[in-house]
Amino acid sequence: MNQEKTGKFIAKKRKEKSLTQQELADILGISNKTISKWECGNGLPEVSLMMPLCEVLGISVNELLSGEELDNTYVEKAEENFIELIKEKENTKLSNQKLALWQIVSVFITIVLWLILFADSNVYQLGQRPTPITLCYLAIGLVSIYATVSICGYGLLKRNTTMIFTALSFASLVCLLVCLGYKHFG
Repeated sequence: MNQEKTGKFIAKKRKEKSLTQQELADILGISNKTISKWECGNGLPEVSLMMPLCEVLGISVNELLSGEELDNTYVEKAEENFIELIKEKENTKLSNQKLALWQIVSVFITIVLWLILFADSNVYQLGQRPTPITLCYLAIGLVSIYATVSICGYGLLKRNTTMIFTALSFASLVCLLVCLGYKHFG
């Protein structure tokens, strides 16, 4: 579905009915900003609003989803719209599954990295109680490793190199601050 095309169609039909965005919003019980968002192509009406919107505009749901008036191609467009909705739902479900799996993987990676970095280090001597500042460093290390791994993974899933670079920069900054703090307070 093309959100821009649907938005322009909603605007066209609203204007044909001589309605302002505010008047249409009042009829539907929503804000005029929501109507503006639809008409700009930045979103689609929720399923619960589609029927009332179509009734006010005098169109079918299929025409709304198609973003155009339909005649004899109605059945073909209905099938295309239905298939498109199913594909979008499947893609969203798959994306959510990938994110959930990555969260589990990132917790595991975090624990392994934390143990490698801190378990065999001289942060505190065995047999001695760790100081509060040492515990603070260990907690900061754990949180920063988790944040870095999570954000990098999310960036990889979304193919967003800026996000990966930001996560690695964050990790470098935390490491620098921990080292400076440990040198100063430790």
